[in-house]
Amino acid sequence: MDNNNLGVILRVRRREKGLRLVDLSKLSGLHTAHIGRIERGERFPTGRTLKKLAEPLGFSELELCKLAGFIPRDAADDRLDRFKKSVKKEIIETLVNLGERIDNL
Repeated sequence: MDNNNLGVILRVRRREKGLRLVDLSKLSGLHTAHIGRIERGERFPTGRTLKKLAEPLGFSELELCKLAGFIPRDAADDRLDRFKKSVKKEIIETLVNLGERIDNL
């Protein structure tokens, strides 16, 4: 993955978590300027940096290493992603059906 894409993913996740750069800095032990450079794609994080960012951003270390390209995604990852989407769709459909049944009581 290139610097910009990984940086965008990290920035989006940080904002989803409601964290400012200074908050993430405190949680990760990394300097705000360093995090900002990574998010802007000016620097590519090391494995050690990814490890520090993983927990505060809600990623597993393995997940971040795969996103960064340090560990290649394999077919099992793709199958798991498809399975998760399928199960999520079934759960939503079931909940909608239950809601309709409750409304009809």
